[in-house]
Amino acid sequence: MVIDDDRGIRSFLERALSAKGLEVDVADGGAVGLQKILNGTYDLALIDINMPEIAGPAICSALRKHEKTRDLPVVMMTAMFHSVEQIEQAKKDYGTTDFLLKPFKVEDLYWLLDKLLIQSDEVTEPESHSVEGQLTEDYLPILLNQLYSDQATGILNLQREETKKVVYFKGGYPIFARSNILSECLGQMLVKESVISREDCDRSLERSKVTKRLQGTVLIEMGLLSPEEMHDALSRQVTEKLLSTFKWSDGSYEFSPATKFKKNVTEIELSPAALILQGVSGYWPPERLDRFLVPYRQEFLSQAKSPLFRFQEMGLSQRGEAIFEECLGDLTLEKILQRFPLSRREAQQVLAALLLSGMVSASSSATVLDHRGQEKRRKEQPQDEELRKKILDDYQRILQEDYFAALGVSRQCDEHEIKQAYYQMAKEYHPDRFLGLGLSQDIEQKVKELFQYLTHAYSVLSDKEASASYLDELVNGPKQSINVSQVIEAETAYQRGRALLKVRRYKDSVEYLKQAVEMSPNEPEYLTYCAWAVYKTDPTQVDSQKRALEILVTSRELNPRMEQTHLYLGHVYRSLKKDRHSEKSFELAVQINPRCTEALRELRLINLRKEQSGEGGFFKRFLGRNKD
Repeated sequence: MVIDDDRGIRSFLERALSAKGLEVDVADGGAVGLQKILNGTYDLALIDINMPEIAGPAICSALRKHEKTRDLPVVMMTAMFHSVEQIEQAKKDYGTTDFLLKPFKVEDLYWLLDKLLIQSDEVTEPESHSVEGQLTEDYLPILLNQLYSDQATGILNLQREETKKVVYFKGGYPIFARSNILSECLGQMLVKESVISREDCDRSLERSKVTKRLQGTVLIEMGLLSPEEMHDALSRQVTEKLLSTFKWSDGSYEFSPATKFKKNVTEIELSPAALILQGVSGYWPPERLDRFLVPYRQEFLSQAKSPLFRFQEMGLSQRGEAIFEECLGDLTLEKILQRFPLSRREAQQVLAALLLSGMVSASSSATVLDHRGQEKRRKEQPQDEELRKKILDDYQRILQEDYFAALGVSRQCDEHEIKQAYYQMAKEYHPDRFLGLGLSQDIEQKVKELFQYLTHAYSVLSDKEASASYLDELVNGPKQSINVSQVIEAETAYQRGRALLKVRRYKDSVEYLKQAVEMSPNEPEYLTYCAWAVYKTDPTQVDSQKRALEILVTSRELNPRMEQTHLYLGHVYRSLKKDRHSEKSFELAVQINPRCTEALRELRLINLRKEQSGEGGFFKRFLGRNKD
């Protein structure tokens, strides 16, 4: 049964379904369609979500109230929803079996038909037997994707030597995890993250044993964490337990279907696609990534047709989204990588995650582009390789020359010569001149940097006093040139270190961040995150605390307005028992960014402890000033 008030869509669906060998009945309104379904016998209903008289959700709700149509597959057609979360919520609200997102193609319709009709014919009860096997180096993300695809509910047991982990799945999403590794316990994790102190952890464990309540519940009762913060902590804990298994190259697994879990399971829904991206980015070494991608290098990549896979929440960065957008079916994996020459490793990680999660599929033949793809490619022009090479050569040459050489003038030139030379160079390298030439974002950024350098050179040399000072510096003390390759290398090391820091691989993170600092010792951001990695490697060791403090103080002197520096100083000072310095640092972080939730939380905890001991705190002083 097709119910839609749009005559064109009714006609399209009737033709497409008839071509599939199905008997089709149509209705141009909700009331008529509902009456037909209740009085007839149908295997599937396709209903538009927005119609006058009776809308799709109301029709679906009415069908679910009748015994005859309670289990009838109902597909709603809409352009309203564009994410898995929205679709899943709508399924719960309306009782809909699935959604067909407009505009859709015949292939999308047929894929959904095959899925629903095959399931209804062949699957009546979920399988009850367990599935087990051996883990190879790439199998865990494949297993996560398979469980998501099957919308499986049950318990996944993972084991490697003496390490055991148990992961609970509900509808294909990991919701909870346990392990036998002490450092992965909730309290230990919170201590390691400096969220609570060792003393707080021990007190909460003792109270947990006495009251027979979970440690998380006790921490909330003690005022150390809010319910929201506890939810976030549990999410991080489950995520870390799963991510750490990505570095396994062997082991075994067993998945057992189940419908009920233990009462003390706190459900934290995690996106399998996001876990796969984090695991690949944080735990797969380059050689493992290369091995996985080799079979796909000459394959054409296209975005999945199924909304179930295509719209998964992966947490892609802006560049990641751009990489995903290139997967239209007309470019091979290698061609896509060539479009991101300066971020090739990140592109490899994103493409591997997209393939493993099913958001992208690979084919040996190119796909005919739809209208959206044709429009995107039409706006792109093939990148002129000679132009690209010239820009890169000029970039490296000019940015290592002094201002006179960059503009192509002698050191004895007059103001008119400088102006004329700049206008000529600016005309050649103005960013607007390169618009629409199909250059990559990385090359366009280099053009902007080149133009900025030339403009700055002109601003200095066209000012007599600044020019004389600059010339004196050149004669008496050579100007330090910019080593472009070193700048790129430092930024690459920094980004790698930050990525490892996010997944709490602190020792590995330190190595990369130290490299970045060595190459750019006056970059406050590099210093701040290097200090934090040093501290987090072993936050209980005084040597780590003092070394981190030394680096953070240096960073603060270079940039006193960096919120993260003061926040980390607060944690380090607290470990060193310098409570007043710690509180002051948290206050400075809040003054720089009033929405710094981590600093606000720490100040609230400090204030709570002071109130318990009869002292005032930041919030008390703040409220006191407001009353005045």
